[in-house]
Amino acid sequence: MLFKTLPTSAVIGLWALFACTFTALTSEVAPVGILIEMARTFHIPEGHAGLAVSAFALMVALGAVPLTIMTAHIDRKRLMLLSLSGYVLSNLVVAMAPNFLLLCAGRLIGGLAHALLMSITSAYAARLVPQNMTGRAISFVYGGTSLGAILGVPGAAAIGHLASWRVAMFVMTALAVMLTLCIAFFLPPVSSPPNVRSSLPGVASRRVMRVFLVVVAVDAVFFFAHNLLYTYVTPLLLDHGLTTGTLSLALLLTGAVSILGLWGAGQFVDRNPGAGLLAGGLAMLIGMGLMYGHILSGWAAVGAVGLWCVGYSAIIPFVMSGAIRARATRPDVAGAAINSASNVGILLGSAAGGQVLTHAGFSILTPLAIVVALGGILLGFFNPAAFPHSLPPTEHDD
Repeated sequence: MLFKTLPTSAVIGLWALFACTFTALTSEVAPVGILIEMARTFHIPEGHAGLAVSAFALMVALGAVPLTIMTAHIDRKRLMLLSLSGYVLSNLVVAMAPNFLLLCAGRLIGGLAHALLMSITSAYAARLVPQNMTGRAISFVYGGTSLGAILGVPGAAAIGHLASWRVAMFVMTALAVMLTLCIAFFLPPVSSPPNVRSSLPGVASRRVMRVFLVVVAVDAVFFFAHNLLYTYVTPLLLDHGLTTGTLSLALLLTGAVSILGLWGAGQFVDRNPGAGLLAGGLAMLIGMGLMYGHILSGWAAVGAVGLWCVGYSAIIPFVMSGAIRARATRPDVAGAAINSASNVGILLGSAAGGQVLTHAGFSILTPLAIVVALGGILLGFFNPAAFPHSLPPTEHDD
């Protein structure tokens, strides 16, 4: 077992945080699976319906760092419960929204909850384990995001197809309620970092800050590349010959194989982050490249999306652990910066992708995403201080 040397309370805590990231990801990306149905309900183009994703990301991008700093003195577990309650409210408002404007307002609430929860999750996990297991703990906890992709997007798509997208969001609401109760009972408390009540995080040296900013930039670029295209993965797969009835199964399969990315990241994240990031980026690049034009069609195209998602899910632990490892600021603020950068990528990617799709189609959108992903690979590869080719034995030996 990956964490066989940990006390039982720490293992339970890591599973509880896994459930948190599952809830967060499911709530954030559920509209991707029901985008077409939402667009039809409100009589808007699919590209405009992508604003439901952008609105959520906007609040995370703006709120992650300041909310994390302002709440640094508050009990971590209480913040987790507050954040999960925000997901409940957000999903409920979306499910009942009479118009698209109110739906976006509900998504703004969810974005605030997400800004707080995902910013403290990695630091929470780091405090449950010894320093030499930080990367693996973060990789495990963020496995909940892949499970959310496995069940959240295709689950919402299936429910939306069989019932309606509103029913899908009511199910998301019920899920958030159940997991809030789970966290209340099973997540062990951790102490807040000392000396954070009245001061901003300290400023690191110029070199350390540069390394940290490179990690943040790599994160933003990869998230931008991914969301340029993945926000519109349902019409993309339809364009490659899938039928509406098979979309939910296709998304289920692509989400399922993305677990392999996190498993692979767990093998490298505390040993060789440079090679791991490169491998994840290349998998993402190749998968996207195979979606250009009509090189592949039908289920072969689903396989290409699966490869792309494997690479994308692998990148997340590398940037999160890299930001903490840089020691430019407190772990919770480092997590907040990554969370904010991720959602800048999601916001710009989903918004820009919608515009390009509406006016130029996938013939331009797909190669644009490929070029941006290549930029992320090169930025990480040529900055070994941010993503070392190997870590000292003291950082990864058990």
